[in-house]
Amino acid sequence: MSSLILTAFEYGPKERRVEIELRPTIPENMRGKVALMGPWSQSLVMSMGTDLKHTNSWTCEICDKPARETKYDVASWIHLSEPRLVLYIHHLCEAGNNKCHQIIVAQSRQMGALSGAGIPPQMPLDKPAGVEFPLAGSCCNCKKDITAKSNLSRCGGCKLVRYCSTECQTSDWTRHKKICKTVKSVKWVNWD
Repeated sequence: MSSLILTAFEYGPKERRVEIELRPTIPENMRGKVALMGPWSQSLVMSMGTDLKHTNSWTCEICDKPARETKYDVASWIHLSEPRLVLYIHHLCEAGNNKCHQIIVAQSRQMGALSGAGIPPQMPLDKPAGVEFPLAGSCCNCKKDITAKSNLSRCGGCKLVRYCSTECQTSDWTRHKKICKTVKSVKWVNWD
């Protein structure tokens, strides 16, 4: 298989979500080599973080406050003849020891136990004190909080990532185009 079957589910409050199908090309030298595909797929997911975060006016999945942080859970079947990766992305007001984050961590542990995958390891939070991440609803390029209150335009290619201006979209194209070309479908659920 030359492409990774990658499905991302992003969650917000009130059962809102977006379901995204992506098909990134697996580098030829890694096809069928699980030991190489593991680090490659992890790097791929990390490189998509900005694109997946700035897709809508996300609020916290638990409390409905503006979302600044995201928690990723990954289910991986890269050892199959048709490698697959599923991302579960939770938009949160804040990570760490707050109530909202703890609820999502508990859900992740329960899902791991039910699936037989075990309890997923928790990523360390390396955010320095006093640092505030940009709002998930802000422009994907400039990430200014003020843009979260604007009527942002979506990328014409992937129909997912949002920008506050043509200048921001043009400025971000070199970075975004790698992910943009892999998006095959986007389905918004419960956004009425």
